[in-house]
Amino acid sequence: MSTQVSNEKPTLNGVKIHARKRDAKASAKYEPEEFRTSIFQLIEPIAKDDFAKISATLDTAGNTLDYRRYGDTFFEILVTGGIIAPGGIIKNDDTRGKLPFSLFVLAGADADADADGGASSDDALARQIEQAKIWTRLITQLTRRYKYLERIFSETSVHVLENIHRYSDADNHVLAVGLGQLVSEGFLSMDPFRTLQKEHLTRDGIALRFMTDMLRVYLRANTAAQLNRALGKARIRQLTDFFPPAKRDADCFVRHFEAEDLPEIIELHNASQAVAQRDALVLDIVRTVREAHKDDDGEDDEAAAHAANVRVATLAQKAMRRNAWDEALTVALVWDGIMAAVDWPLRQDQIEALALAQIARHAEALEAFAATPKAEIALLKHVQMYCYSDAKLTKTFGRIVYALYSADALSDSAIIFWAAKGARAEGKADFIKQTETLVKKLEALAAEDSDDDEDSDEEDDE
Repeated sequence: MSTQVSNEKPTLNGVKIHARKRDAKASAKYEPEEFRTSIFQLIEPIAKDDFAKISATLDTAGNTLDYRRYGDTFFEILVTGGIIAPGGIIKNDDTRGKLPFSLFVLAGADADADADGGASSDDALARQIEQAKIWTRLITQLTRRYKYLERIFSETSVHVLENIHRYSDADNHVLAVGLGQLVSEGFLSMDPFRTLQKEHLTRDGIALRFMTDMLRVYLRANTAAQLNRALGKARIRQLTDFFPPAKRDADCFVRHFEAEDLPEIIELHNASQAVAQRDALVLDIVRTVREAHKDDDGEDDEAAAHAANVRVATLAQKAMRRNAWDEALTVALVWDGIMAAVDWPLRQDQIEALALAQIARHAEALEAFAATPKAEIALLKHVQMYCYSDAKLTKTFGRIVYALYSADALSDSAIIFWAAKGARAEGKADFIKQTETLVKKLEALAAEDSDDDEDSDEEDDE
């Protein structure tokens, strides 16, 4: 009798296969309006001014609401009170209006009250900042719990900013105050503000008005130096890039910030322009020196070096007159340009030889500006700092000083004075030791000259 074996696989009746939560979320429909409705429903039972409870409720709601997926919508609602639709139009809830604890409502209501009451601009701004601080505390508390929101909020701020031409002037002012406070507190970097350099925002002065308001808020709690560092980290090179294209000159810049009573911005701009001029001279010298080295065929090295030094001196003299620099600053810049033109090798013995050769070749250009005791001491101090900050030249300082002395770029009196009381503190002990033999020799020669002068005076008296 044969038995028939069934090939059917066993099944579990009544068992429902559930999709993973992660997969279910990924396939769910994207509904920002529903997310906004959920936020309104959460805070409806809470008093509008009970910000501590609102914050705690939003903090807990992250366990049920998908903050990660709707993070950009969340930030738009927290800023504008609604959702930014394509084209930059703010869509508020049809029945509830704007979110009551959004930035536009919190700080905007205070701005309207100040306008009606005729409050002074400084007092009004102070109150708006206090209202904005309530909002920034809400933002920072949310991101403290949900770290991923910090990146999402920063990215979404670019989208918020690129639509400021669609908002009212009052809303833009409030937005500038709120974001300026976030930057001031270190939550937000200056990076998102680069989007304001787009032509459609600078053309009619909207970007300039916004940046002026934001910078005013930032400078109430920070220094101009801190502002300069923040702008540098964000690669915002020139504030004039936020001006209308036809007004990006120095006069318009100064007039605008004088009218806005922001002298710190003018001083910062002047300082950055001065740095730019110094950098430009150094780069011009680098190009001149390198071109001379490239064209040098080795047959008439001295003539080629002299021609290059003349061109370097001419460039430096023009820059010195144009920018009203003194010789002490100019000779330091000439040094920087000459040394920056060197392609440094890896071997230490080659580095030393190349440095000394470069100095011997271009000392003539340095000598042209080291014509006063002040300029000589400035050059020595600058060389000291240069060697101190560049490890590959630290042990070569003494030989560099001797090379400059031999080429008449430094006098014996300047070196003696530097060693006695002119040296900077950085690396002083080591550098004094490196130049000890040279200084003693120069002091001995100076003493001999002094004796000879005394003997000559005695003979004249007789």
